[in-house]
Amino acid sequence: MPLTIRSADLGDVPRLCAMIHALARHHGDIPTVTEATLHRDLFGPSPRGRALVAELAGQAIGYALLVPLWQAQTALRRVDLHHLFVEAEARGQGIGRALVAAAREEARENGAQRLTVGTHPDNARAAALYQALGFAETPVAGRRFALDLAADAPLSPTAVSA
Repeated sequence: MPLTIRSADLGDVPRLCAMIHALARHHGDIPTVTEATLHRDLFGPSPRGRALVAELAGQAIGYALLVPLWQAQTALRRVDLHHLFVEAEARGQGIGRALVAAAREEARENGAQRLTVGTHPDNARAAALYQALGFAETPVAGRRFALDLAADAPLSPTAVSA
């Protein structure tokens, strides 16, 4: 049976959630996504991204998560390939490449001018794959900051005037 790459549907949520958990554990992260939060973020009234599913013999064996981004000052639309995952027993068969090709087409069809992806600095295998597929390494400029909104801590007056 041939490999199929397709857009995820509601029935894929449990399997996607399990694969996201597997990817998180692979990277040493503690997964907290649930089927309910995944449903909300992929299929809710304000979806945050899209998922593509790689299916072989009727079984989902991999996925790609795509998150749209926008750069206001240049009007550049891009899509970030937020996750790329293939089950261990299915790796080395070109499934990751097929998912990236489908992600590229999906991004183009949705008006993006660029597809981006990040890797862990020690993940040489992923870096080699992305470079072989035509991705160019881009330097990271500047620093980034985060504010925990769940903390509900008010900003101090000195922070606001800074």
